[in-house]
Amino acid sequence: MSNIIHITRADDLSISNNQLVMIDEDDNNKIDRISLNDVMAVVIENCKCRITGVLQLKLVENNIPLIICNEKHQPALHSMGLYNHFQVTTRINEQIKWSEKKKEEIWSEIVIKKIENQRELLKFLEKSETAINRLSMYIDNIRLKKTDAEHQEAIASRIYFQELFGNSFKRFSDDGVNSALNYGYMILRTLISSKIVGKGFHPSLGIHHKSQFNSYNLSDDIIEIFRPMVDFVVYFNKTEEIRLSKELRQKLLTVLKQKVYWKDKKYDLSQVIDYFIDNIRNYFVDESVEAEIPDVRIEDYEY
Repeated sequence: MSNIIHITRADDLSISNNQLVMIDEDDNNKIDRISLNDVMAVVIENCKCRITGVLQLKLVENNIPLIICNEKHQPALHSMGLYNHFQVTTRINEQIKWSEKKKEEIWSEIVIKKIENQRELLKFLEKSETAINRLSMYIDNIRLKKTDAEHQEAIASRIYFQELFGNSFKRFSDDGVNSALNYGYMILRTLISSKIVGKGFHPSLGIHHKSQFNSYNLSDDIIEIFRPMVDFVVYFNKTEEIRLSKELRQKLLTVLKQKVYWKDKKYDLSQVIDYFIDNIRNYFVDESVEAEIPDVRIEDYEY
């Protein structure tokens, strides 16, 4: 199984014989090694950590996200190899020309799946039947009545978060729950962005998200389906004074190692993201291809 390397001490990181080498800051004789083939991501939470340029290049070549966090432990920087794909110019030109009509159609499917996943989490947690039924109504509004997906998503999310974290909860407030959610989402967003670049696309050119100030519009389209995986972890680790402890951060990192479903078969999340991006591309360039949306099943979470 691929490993997430979580650095919280000021270790020296380098590479030798395609192995990530980690030297302990207090004991230079204590050396850990792991093959890059077994590394999914490297998360550095101590800015005193030293990392060689050669290792950074090798991580980029192998499409392994390198994530560096700020003093509040929030991901602030990550590396991406923008030229790893042999058809990068062709792919980005395709991306620019994606049909607006098809964008609207696949975005509606993404939102439906997102709200379904939120509803299933509320069911699993035995939350209010009223809230669960309202989420079902919003799904039907999009699927059957062709109601604007963005509006339905916004209402559903407000109901969903208040069911999870209380009526006073507001997304993006400066509190422990939001800090934990942000950490989990940013880690997930980084993995998705690396996958997008690895396929030759640019993460700023989105399907629905189009902000000129957002470098990750396409990543933010794709992440919507998987957000409840982060919400699940935060919910079961919330306390009256929740804080983004090392233990909670490590639990949130395990989101990247979960299993999800693609065409009714269970795979690693990382692999499913690859499949989904391939399907998105084929959906836009081939009229005979239908959009396929990954399926997140709570009963298969392995936390």
